[in-house]
Amino acid sequence: MEFLLLLWDELDDLAGVARHVARSAVAEAAALTAPLATAGSAVAVWFLVPHYRVAAALLGFTATFWGAYRQALRLAGG
Repeated sequence: MEFLLLLWDELDDLAGVARHVARSAVAEAAALTAPLATAGSAVAVWFLVPHYRVAAALLGFTATFWGAYRQALRLAGG
């Protein structure tokens, strides 16, 4: 019986590691896709609506700036 309890504990630990890795992967993917989606919309506005090119450039600049700033804060924090 003790063997089953030890096995269950190891399986529970393994499931916890798998959950942690999955959450981390989803968080990293979400952090990567937000600036890419913003940059993609800025490029689309730049080419499809020529009279909004200044707004598209500002959108692209802002997405780049905040993405770099977030990464710098992440590196400085730990």
